[in-house]
Amino acid sequence: MNGFPLKFYEADGPFYDGEVEMVVVPTADGEYEVCAHHENVVVAIATGTMKYRPKDGETLYAAVSSGVLRMEKNECTILVDSAEHPEEIDEARALAQKEEAIERMLQKKSLQEYYLAEAELKRAMTRLKLKGNMIH
Repeated sequence: MNGFPLKFYEADGPFYDGEVEMVVVPTADGEYEVCAHHENVVVAIATGTMKYRPKDGETLYAAVSSGVLRMEKNECTILVDSAEHPEEIDEARALAQKEEAIERMLQKKSLQEYYLAEAELKRAMTRLKLKGNMIH
């Protein structure tokens, strides 16, 4: 299968840099997949599970928060606020974050605080889902 270069960054620095066969990112409308020679595009990434397959390798998964994917001239760049592989996720911490986010949502403070808590809940749920479905 044809490959293409992927440069994948999170706020803390590089997450992955290498040749891949495909990338699937979560969006507000579902999943969006890019393969080699995909048309030039910019896509908003939503909090969720991303998958990518290194050239001649097995599919890898990552919990990602919001960001952007750019495919241009058969090169893909991904920038997200945070990304974690399943083995990096602390399940107890993610459960605590989920409970804290739910509690903040129930406190009915400002609309902005509600949306922030909702985003934190989505991130915690994504991390727990990915950790529970960890593929070896």
